[in-house]
Amino acid sequence: MISEDMISFAAISLGLFFLAALFEIGGGYLVWLWLREKRGMMLGLMGGVVLAIYGIIPTFQPAHFGRVYAAYGGIFIVSSLIWGKFVDRTEPDRYEVIGALIALVGVFIMFYTPR
Repeated sequence: MISEDMISFAAISLGLFFLAALFEIGGGYLVWLWLREKRGMMLGLMGGVVLAIYGIIPTFQPAHFGRVYAAYGGIFIVSSLIWGKFVDRTEPDRYEVIGALIALVGVFIMFYTPR
């Protein structure tokens, strides 16, 4: 049976994972705009600050570094596809969706399986 504590833990940790993804992808996107789209150094500097904040967010996860970053990789995959859909206006194809779902299964096995 899934306890209320486990649901709370999962909700908080998933929130932290998706917040980290937003900062990592958003910061990387600002750097991308600066370098690839020639949009100005200020975007690059803002991207660097956002990426630095991203580096702090995972430290709030209640697990060791390797597990946090391994699980985060799956969340990053899903978040990148969501970013692509809503910011770049590109629809993920079926293989990207299947791959993202497989990665999410890995996240839940690595991070949320009771030990």
